[in-house]
Amino acid sequence: MRIREHLSQSLKLAPAPSPWPRMILCALSVTPPLIIGYLRHDESSAIYGGLFAFTMILNDHFGPLGKRVLHLLTVFFFLACAFSFGLLISGHLPLIMVTLFIMAFILGKSKGLGLELERLLLTATFQLLTASQTPGLKEHFLKPVLYASFSLANYIICLMLVYLVMKHAPNFQRSKRQELLEAIKKKDTIRYALTLATISCLGLFISNYYALERGHWMVSTILIVMMPDKTQSYQRSFQRIFGTLLGGVMASVIIYFTDNPLIIISFSAIAAFLAPLGLIKNYWLGNTFIAAFILLFLDFGHPGSGVSDFDYAIVRLTDIVYGSIIGVIGTFIAHHKFTSK
Repeated sequence: MRIREHLSQSLKLAPAPSPWPRMILCALSVTPPLIIGYLRHDESSAIYGGLFAFTMILNDHFGPLGKRVLHLLTVFFFLACAFSFGLLISGHLPLIMVTLFIMAFILGKSKGLGLELERLLLTATFQLLTASQTPGLKEHFLKPVLYASFSLANYIICLMLVYLVMKHAPNFQRSKRQELLEAIKKKDTIRYALTLATISCLGLFISNYYALERGHWMVSTILIVMMPDKTQSYQRSFQRIFGTLLGGVMASVIIYFTDNPLIIISFSAIAAFLAPLGLIKNYWLGNTFIAAFILLFLDFGHPGSGVSDFDYAIVRLTDIVYGSIIGVIGTFIAHHKFTSK
């Protein structure tokens, strides 16, 4: 009965109103980089622009317009630094693991204090992992950087249009500096932060040792599902696996019936439009749409690669499952009280 209650709670949709400004902004910001890539026959680089646009959505606190723009420029600077440093240390696993340990530890200290600092640290760590773990990116980094810069400019233009047309109440957030200072002072989160950092590095080592395709997805999953609250961590692991499975099936069915880039872009825009709604309703639903448009992005970015319709979905689900399992183990270690008899 207890397991049934946990599953019911994990799948339950929250009665939250639809975040129309965020949904429209997400679709408007994600789509143009893909269209530019299609017109320039540069699909593989364009997907970085699309993913970076979604990163902007995750880091947009929807406060007053001036503060939003300043915040997004700050986020871009930190993400660019993380991406650049990831490229610089690419191929040097010990240095990557040391950097990951530091960033994951600070992330662990900041979790639960507010979304500003936590999301910035989380997405910056994703940029580091992507840059350092993507083969061949170091030699062709300029195009992804240009697409990311275009995504930032496009996002700011789109948010101004959405802000003027669709007035919405400001969502004030705490200062990142204030959150960081509070996180450093907290003593009761040291064990959790150390465990998160250690388990993340273990996941990175495993992904490299077994040469997992896109193994940074596994490490990212560990960083996402390991929460300060034990119950929430277990639920988040289940929700991420379940949402990834549904999103993988959804994207694979679309890819199975069409390889037309314009149709793929259209379905990607729809999934991006629905992702903010899903995240508000329940994490598993949001992750369904996120997994769907990421897999559609990958198919769009590698036309004629010979990859079967379900290969991308299998790779992502495998990495997510591994990351969730390791995350559950890390959660148990972080919260279990070990006693000696």
